[in-house]
Parts: sequence; structure tokens; C-alpha cells
Amino acid sequence: MSVVAFVTNEPGVDRELSTELADHTIQVSSIALGPTASPMFIVESLPTGGDLVVVVAADIPADRALAVLEHIDRNRPTAATVLITDSDSALLRRAMAVGVRSVISPTASLEELADTVREVMAWLARRRQVLVGVDGDPERRVLSVLSAKGGTGKTTVASNVAIALATVAPGQVVLVDFDLQFGDVEYALRLKPEQTIADLGRARDRVDATSVKAFLTAHPSGVFALCAPSSPAESEDLSAVVLDRVIDLLASQFRYVVIDTAGGIDDASLVAMDHATDLLLMSSTDIPSVRALQKTVHALGSLGFADRNWHYILNRSDAKVGLTPDDVREAIGMPIDLAIPDTKAMTLAMNQGSPLIETDPRAAASKKLTTFVQRFIPEIQAEPIRKSAFSLRSSR
Repeated sequence: MSVVAFVTNEPGVDRELSTELADHTIQVSSIALGPTASPMFIVESLPTGGDLVVVVAADIPADRALAVLEHIDRNRPTAATVLITDSDSALLRRAMAVGVRSVISPTASLEELADTVREVMAWLARRRQVLVGVDGDPERRVLSVLSAKGGTGKTTVASNVAIALATVAPGQVVLVDFDLQFGDVEYALRLKPEQTIADLGRARDRVDATSVKAFLTAHPSGVFALCAPSSPAESEDLSAVVLDRVIDLLASQFRYVVIDTAGGIDDASLVAMDHATDLLLMSSTDIPSVRALQKTVHALGSLGFADRNWHYILNRSDAKVGLTPDDVREAIGMPIDLAIPDTKAMTLAMNQGSPLIETDPRAAASKKLTTFVQRFIPEIQAEPIRKSAFSLRSSR
């Protein structure tokens, strides 16, 4: 049973929301916050068990509302919170800092509030999957490759990671291009897709877990790819709801889903992060890229993604200009999980549509990528990745 707790002093709002939701699996209750009640009183009044969404209504003064939300964030971290308030920028920043999942206007309709509650409930369900693995299987992973700026090598890393995973799980890896306007996965792997994510989006509910594979393009390495639309105009119909379903379908069929995203944080990358078991955060050594990474790390923590597995990747780590890996490590306050040396061979390989880990597994960058990828592989399968990678070269 899922629960919505409505913090409000207005009577009857819980019944109205329950009627609008029209879902017997969601129980709606209200908690009044009297003038002398402490924020901890609200926390102690919250039900236990099941997914919990706490909605703080507009009739609660802003300072008291934020105090309640902060106490919930500290004491009930598995709950999701919704704040009904005017869109004051300073208040929104404070709300983000205490983990508020969604903010809606006091003028929003009851239908809009119900839709927001459903979206947050769906997010809670996805987060629960993340904590135990996709479909309850801790070996299933969704890896989202992200960067605040373009040009950091996301597609290069995503392609090489996917191919490395396919050496131990051939046919069980899908690489998804969520750079919906200018995605390069098809060029990075030298593919000629007959269908793209745009075709999958147009098919919508006619696609199920079995037929989704008809929209994928096979690569000789054992990786399947869902390529970006052939033109930016085709991406217009790919809403967050559609992308949400795409990942759900693929995660039900593949052990590993690797998602390449556009630079920055857009709607598609937010969907990718919502589903991710692992966030691969990328930067190069130039100062603007590192600053952007700092801001991204802070923003993702505020947006509620701290429970994911975070992996920091520094590309072109030995570049002659820019910051050193130690400088970057100090700037972001976290260790670098993968430092990829600046190599012309990797750029050349990608330009030729043949990722370096496939064409030259003995290269320094390939070895680093291979070692990094082993963290996503069950220990019993970790050894074959080295043999498989080196056998690629010997078989040529």
C-alpha cells in the first residue's frame, strides 16, 4: 500500500485528492500542523511501511513548511516530498536543499496535483528498483553517462563501456542514445539503423518487452543499440513519459542498459538519471568543464540522486594544459574512478566507427576502461573480460 500524507490545516483536502486519484492502492490521509506543533510531530505522525509521499500544502507558512520538510529529509529519507507554494526563486532553492522532489503552484488544479503525486509515486518505485537492482536482480544495471558540457567524450566512453560489458554478457547489453537531437552512437559504432528511438516513440503502447528488440541495431561485438532520431525534428514527440517507458522495456530485457546523454541536464537526461543504478559523471581537465562538474554534483545531490552509485571519469587526464587529476579530485571532493589518458588512437578509432577497446585492447586507455568496467560485473564473471578483450586482437 502506498501512502500520501497531506500536511494541511484545511479539512477535506485528503478526501478530494483520494477521489481524484481513484486508486485503491494509494491511501490518502491528512495531518494538521497546529500553531504549537513541532516539525518532529509531523515526522512522528507519518505512517510506516510502503512508499510514502508527503505533500505540504500552501496554507502552511513557508518557514514552517521548510522546517517540516528538512525534518522529513533527515528522519525519513525514503519518503518523497511535494511542496505547494508560489514560485519564489529563493524559496525554490531552499526547497531543493531539503530534498523536495516536486514543487507545484497553489493555483494548480486538483487533477494537476493528482498527476504530480502519481509521478512522484512512480519515481519512488523506480528508486526502490535501483536500490535492489532492476526487477529485483542486483546484477542488472542501468548506467547513465552524463556531463554538464559537451565535448568531454561521453559517447566514446559509453560505447567502449558497452563493448567491454558485452565481452562477458554478449547479447545482454543495449546502448541507448538519449542525445535526441545530435546523437552520435550510430557513427561511433558505424551502424546503419533501420529504426531509431523516434520510431519506437511513435509506436508507443503497441510495443512490448518482446517487440522492442525490433527497433534495435545489432553490432558485431554483441551490443545492441537504440540510435537517436535521424533529424532533430523527429525528437519533438519523445516526451519524458515515452522515454520512461523505453528504459523500462529495455531494462526488462537486457542485463546492462548503457545510456549516452546530451551535454547538460535536459528532460531526457533526467529520465536517464531517474532509472540509473549508476551515474557515470564525466569531465575533461579544462577549468570550465571541472566547474560545470562541481555544479552538476551539487545539483544532482539536491535533486535526490545521492542514493545512486556515482562514478567520476576524467577524460584526457594527462593533457598538457588544464588541471591535474589531483586538482580535479580536490575540486569535486571525490576520488576519480577512471582517468583516461589523452590519446589520438582513441579519437581515431571513434572517427572510424571502431571503439578502441575493440580494435586495440592492449592500449593504455583500453586497459583502464576494462579495469573500470569490472566493477559492474559479478565476481564470477570478472575474469573472462580480460580474456575476451585480448582475444579480440588475436582473432584479427
